[in-house]
Amino acid sequence: MSKAMVAASMGAVACGTWQLGRAFVPAAQNHGSEDARSALRGVVPEQAIKSTSSTLPSGALVGASGAVAVAVMGSTQRRRAVRKAAAAVEAEPVAPPPPPPFDPAKMPGVTDPLGFFDPLNFSKVGDEKGFRKLRIAEIKHARVAMMAAVGAVVQHYIQLPGFENVPKGLFAATSGNGLPGFAAIFVLSGVLELFVWKDDDAKPAESIGDYGNPVSFGVPLGDSPEMRTRELNNGRAAMFAAIGIIAAELLTGKDGVQQLGFDVAKAVDAAAVVAK
Repeated sequence: MSKAMVAASMGAVACGTWQLGRAFVPAAQNHGSEDARSALRGVVPEQAIKSTSSTLPSGALVGASGAVAVAVMGSTQRRRAVRKAAAAVEAEPVAPPPPPPFDPAKMPGVTDPLGFFDPLNFSKVGDEKGFRKLRIAEIKHARVAMMAAVGAVVQHYIQLPGFENVPKGLFAATSGNGLPGFAAIFVLSGVLELFVWKDDDAKPAESIGDYGNPVSFGVPLGDSPEMRTRELNNGRAAMFAAIGIIAAELLTGKDGVQQLGFDVAKAVDAAAVVAK
């Protein structure tokens, strides 16, 4: 209700009160000595009676109108307050439910029949930060191991120019031109690790290891949970393979191919002779 309506209602109440006062306190009349003597004897002049009877109904009507106006004003204000409160409750957005705790068992790399294999409980439910640290280390070691395992086999047959006299096994990194070559690879790997291939904590945990793909092979070698699981599983197998190759060479002195017990080149020649 506006201020003008409130002021008008209060004015009507004041007017009604004043009129009621006039109804019970008659105005003084100058009717001479006879009217005064009649008043003293309890006789009220006919004019005063008419004045009082005409004033009382109008004053009561105005007072009642003011009371009704005040009651209407209060009722209207209460209804408006109720409507505002209801509108505020409806406008208040419903808070979304809290997200479920981080579950490492739902990340890529979980494969049957072992499922989520973590017997030492390194990855705990709700510890996304700890999982990120372990997964970054796992996927980087896996990629290095895959290159190392392949290189341990390929270098038996292929050597780059300038490295012809370098051993074909593990000690190539410490002999002849192999030493500066190993140092160059170490520095390049450090630069890529510290400044280029860095994970973004703002991205979901599923994107760990996504440093770009310069060569897109299309489907199924795309960016998908299945592809990430394949990469992790191949990397885990490569880590076992690389450790096995290194341990066997240190123990026997044979490179990755000689450890198989035969020379592939001789086997190919023998197969060719048999075919003839």
